[in-house]
Amino acid sequence: MTQNYSQARHYAEPVSFELEWGTLAGLQWGNPAGAPILALHGWLDNAHSFIPIAEQFLQSELSASHKLIALDWPGHGLSSHRPAGNYYPFLDYVYDVIQVCEQQSWSQVSVIAHSMGAFVGNLWAGIEPQRVQHLLVIEAFGLLTSADDAILEDIRQGFRSRLQQQSKRRPHYPSFAAAVAAREQAGDFSRQIAELLVARGVEQLAADDYRFRADGQLRTKSVLRLTPGQIGAILRAIECPMRLILGRQGHRERIELALEQWQHCVPQLQCVEVAGGHHVHMEQANAVWSEFTALLASVRS
Repeated sequence: MTQNYSQARHYAEPVSFELEWGTLAGLQWGNPAGAPILALHGWLDNAHSFIPIAEQFLQSELSASHKLIALDWPGHGLSSHRPAGNYYPFLDYVYDVIQVCEQQSWSQVSVIAHSMGAFVGNLWAGIEPQRVQHLLVIEAFGLLTSADDAILEDIRQGFRSRLQQQSKRRPHYPSFAAAVAAREQAGDFSRQIAELLVARGVEQLAADDYRFRADGQLRTKSVLRLTPGQIGAILRAIECPMRLILGRQGHRERIELALEQWQHCVPQLQCVEVAGGHHVHMEQANAVWSEFTALLASVRS
């Protein structure tokens, strides 16, 4: 990867949405009056996750008729943290995007979503099948679940992680480069991708003091998870054309297990393999964007 994504950087327009708990931030490209495409990033990433896709979008005809909006999830990027004493129950992310759509009077949206954002996307498409018109999910399908007999241990571990998080503080770094090195080490991608994510993901507190913006509460364990049967019921309600992008070196084992469990719930689901890792949408933006444009040409069966 040697691109600097000059168009996407230059034409990125900051946007924000005021919700009940605080501000949801993001970046927008394309026609402000166009049909909305929402881009939903993964856990501990931010809106910059879709800078490579935005570069492809701006070079396509869709930029004249659509707007691409990459959101920062709560507790990520430039969005507010949820208020003290609140955590990050998964379904609340779905409610966040529903609130944005209601505010903006978006009765129909198309969605491109990665990892945690993809989990949100396929839940949302089942919960609001008339609103989500097209759905491209990248490196995630279904949801992380627990069996019925795991409920007590899930609650215990979830409470324990909350108690432990109270004494933790976000780490600090002496330079931007040190923060980039830490993000690169924690990921499966190049330094250029790490720099792109860190540019929006850190704040500078002093000349030699940087820290990541992400809320520490994001690292706590879920107290409650939906069961496999409940996830299946939601997935069966999806009506829109849907495509899953798999990175050849990504989270294959986990996704294949999810497909075994739930693929029959979404008969219109198409699976496509692309060379790359878990962040394949940043590594192979052209290939992923081509799949998305093909999906947009699809109609409901």
